[in-house]
Amino acid sequence: MRKARLKPNPDARYIGGVDIGGTNVRAGILDQRAHILCDVRRPALADQGMPKTIEQVIAALQAAMAKHRISPQDLAGIGMGVPGRHDSARGICRFSPNFAGQARNVAVTRPVEDALGVATFMLNDVKTATLGEHRFGAGKGAQHMVMITLGTGIGGGVISDGELRLGSSEGFSEVGHMVIETRGPRCGCGNHGCWEALAGRDAIIERAVVKLQSGRKSILGERAKYDIARITPALIAQCARARDPMCREVMDEIGHYVGVGLTNLITLYNPQVVVIGGGIAQAGELLLAPARRVVAARARMVPASTARIVPAKLGDDAGIVGAAVLVLRQLERGR
Repeated sequence: MRKARLKPNPDARYIGGVDIGGTNVRAGILDQRAHILCDVRRPALADQGMPKTIEQVIAALQAAMAKHRISPQDLAGIGMGVPGRHDSARGICRFSPNFAGQARNVAVTRPVEDALGVATFMLNDVKTATLGEHRFGAGKGAQHMVMITLGTGIGGGVISDGELRLGSSEGFSEVGHMVIETRGPRCGCGNHGCWEALAGRDAIIERAVVKLQSGRKSILGERAKYDIARITPALIAQCARARDPMCREVMDEIGHYVGVGLTNLITLYNPQVVVIGGGIAQAGELLLAPARRVVAARARMVPASTARIVPAKLGDDAGIVGAAVLVLRQLERGR
């Protein structure tokens, strides 16, 4: 017989929040206004499989509680942002390619509840960050919001009529796999011309490398010590800020594709605000300015003026704050 799920404790003062990344697990203790009171990082050990990562989550939560001098009984609940596609109601990861073995049908919340005795809730990491930005960040007050994260891939979350949308199998807003160019580069999902294959991390690096190898002059080569492995989107953006023509060209080209994708999202979802997060978004206006120009030129049926395109406000904290929102929503439903 399946064990009953634990329920959140409405009398507890604190919330546990967890953000699982490809490199690190971050666990924090937050108050009920989602202020981060303390946090701890542990290696994610994703190359050893998701069960090992969950062990790291438990260890990080225990360390965070010790750091703040509280016990599990002081937690109203634990929220977790987890990469992949899930059955979040049952606390199961259905598929996540970020982990060794691709994490198929792995129980996520149950081991945490068994170890700590605290009700635990999970959601896809980008959708969790969307909740954080909607309630406490750049989308605060908006009834209709789209969030995208630009990184190794492109993730998305959609708030419509004030509610996060998940879809029938929690695949709603897998925006990185919109096809932008049918004859475009091959994507990690196996398709061709997906948005993230044109504007994700590898696409940015490849554009810069191809230009360098064609003989274009750039300070990028010198700053990367003429080692392709050292070239990153952050370094390309740094060179673009130094007015390097080739790197500015790369950012303009990537910004173009970001803008094409945003045009589709604005047309599809009609948001009041589009929030741009993720590591690549740290390029700021180098990326957002050309993207906005494309949206202004191409958004017609739903004009560009209907949606503000803004950088994320919470930055690296969006995931852990959104994880706390998962618990807050459960508490609110129980009142």
